[in-house]
Amino acid sequence: FNIRGTSGEDASRWFLDEFDLDYVILTAGSAYSTIMSRKGEVSTLDTPHVEVVDTVGAGDSFSGTFTARTLLGDSLADAHRKAVNTAAFVCTQAGAWPEYPAEMPDYLVAAGK
Repeated sequence: FNIRGTSGEDASRWFLDEFDLDYVILTAGSAYSTIMSRKGEVSTLDTPHVEVVDTVGAGDSFSGTFTARTLLGDSLADAHRKAVNTAAFVCTQAGAWPEYPAEMPDYLVAAGK
């Protein structure tokens, strides 16, 4: 959003307050993602490095997984981890609606994170 003179954290807090949001998600593609909550919680995770086949649907799967997991009562950190892993998995498949395995791989563990 190119808000001059502010850090990503300051800009996120502004969005949380200005629009009465519960969460702000900042993504930096293949580098990392950070989620901040209205309660002051922050979760930052590196993006796992996977063999990318297709990125279509990665952002939607991230957002959908995070939303579903928070509504189911997961902590911010757990919901974030599951969202990152789901998006990483989607990137390893062709198309936006891949068939999911019975157990989702934890790409963050595989990467030593």
